[in-house]
Amino acid sequence: MAVCLLITPFAIRSASILALEGPKAFALLYPWVDVVRSAALHVPEDWVGSLSQWIIYLQFPVYGLVMTLTFRADKHLRAFIIGLLLHFGGLFAVVVLAYLA
Repeated sequence: MAVCLLITPFAIRSASILALEGPKAFALLYPWVDVVRSAALHVPEDWVGSLSQWIIYLQFPVYGLVMTLTFRADKHLRAFIIGLLLHFGGLFAVVVLAYLA
C-alpha cells in the first residue's frame, strides 16, 4: 500500500509528460480515466472532469489497497498478478469501449 501511495505523485508528474505524447500514451498510465471519458458510457460532461481528477489521484492507492488485502492472505505472487490484472483490465475496457462508441 505504501509503495502505491509513494508512486502516485511520480505517476501524476509522468502523466503531464505523457499527455504531450497524445491520448494513447496517457491511457497506458491511467486507463480508468479513458474508461470514464468514453462516449459509450454516457457520463455527463460536468461529471467527467471531477471523476477524472479523482481517478488520477486514487487509481494507484486503490491498486495498493487491493494488493495489500491479497498480500496479507499470504498470496504474494497473486497480489502482484491482481494489481496487473486491475491495470490491464482498464486497458481492455478502453479498447472495448472504443469499439462500442
